[in-house]
Amino acid sequence: MSIGVICSKTLTEQLVNALTDDWQSYRSPARGYYDLLNIAINDKVVDTSVQEDAMPSVLLIETSYLNNKMTIGLYGKEGYATQHGIRVNFFGQMIPVDQYSHFQAYLEVRQGRPVNPMSPSRRGVIKDEALNKLCDFIRDSLFEYFSRAPIEDIDPLALVQFYRDYPAQASKLPCFVAARRKRYESGDDVNKMTSLFAPQVLSYVNPPLLLADKARVVREDGTVYSSEYGLHTFLELTGAAYKLIEADESRLDIRHLWWKPGEQAAFPSGCPQIFHKAGQWGLGTEHEPPAEWREINNHVVFAFSDPDNWSVENVDFMVGGADPQDFYQTDAWAGFDLRNREGRSYQEMSESYRGSCEREVRNLIGNAVPKNFSWEDLLRFVPEGEQIIAVSPVYRSKRKRNPDSVILLLGNNDGIIRLSLF
Repeated sequence: MSIGVICSKTLTEQLVNALTDDWQSYRSPARGYYDLLNIAINDKVVDTSVQEDAMPSVLLIETSYLNNKMTIGLYGKEGYATQHGIRVNFFGQMIPVDQYSHFQAYLEVRQGRPVNPMSPSRRGVIKDEALNKLCDFIRDSLFEYFSRAPIEDIDPLALVQFYRDYPAQASKLPCFVAARRKRYESGDDVNKMTSLFAPQVLSYVNPPLLLADKARVVREDGTVYSSEYGLHTFLELTGAAYKLIEADESRLDIRHLWWKPGEQAAFPSGCPQIFHKAGQWGLGTEHEPPAEWREINNHVVFAFSDPDNWSVENVDFMVGGADPQDFYQTDAWAGFDLRNREGRSYQEMSESYRGSCEREVRNLIGNAVPKNFSWEDLLRFVPEGEQIIAVSPVYRSKRKRNPDSVILLLGNNDGIIRLSLF
């Protein structure tokens, strides 16, 4: 077939561009006819392939529906949903179907009439029983795939989206998604200390240890309060533990970590009463304490709520088995929250938080400055109008290479100030 057209030059240019221009070729009405027509305009071959965005980004299933080729998969690796969950290639015409889903299906119709296009056909598909049957087929195909595929071959993100799009069917699957919790590293802030490894697909048969997000902390008076952050400091004791991502929770035993801190440590008046002996831990339910309590011994553990971006004093810490001075120089940063900026810069927030930790150290050991002190640190302890004329290190013994304090000699030799180093 050859078509000749007599029209204005402008219309000619627009028609040629619509079919051959690379920039807008994805919108070309010729796309989709790849196996039906060979099209050329002014001797230039027109692209008739199927657009890439019509196909699932993560392919899961290749099947057929009423003797027509069909592919089903995840819309995108990012986990976003699409308004056009189905694309129908109806004898070359690409028809988007208004079906909101995280999954995308591509149906290539070359036989029969499995769906009923609107008129004009590119507007969409009539929402009738034929479309309902197609949607049911997609759902059931996905269910069969997740039921039979080997666990190691299942994309965790795809399974997560199936739980969210089809919760009733997903609850009958033999597998679920969880992510292993990362162990706390000393000095991590609140974002790092609650981080997870990549999600995994796991079986309901012999699942790993699943821990709920919040630790249950038992005070000395026997009252129990839930502290959101604390699990990760216990993972050296629990072994590998996982956070549930998507599952039928009624089929799983989700444990709650309980912590019973030991007796409170004695410190000078004005120091936070947050330090305890390490105490005991165990695994129970949300409301029932552990049947067996275990000694923590040589581990530093802590839990807290309400992280802060400005001052450690605003973080509700409960600490077990830690040296207070070491705690404020390292682990206290677990309560630092850089997400809640409130218009402040990172430098402002971190300097303020660091300053608050240094104040707590001084409360513990008296007047003190950091080991890498600056002149500004020293001048805080010098009375107005006085000058420092000498700084002398003080060693605990002759064997020590590093001093544990410094002595400031003030002008006219009429005063000295001793500052501990931390």
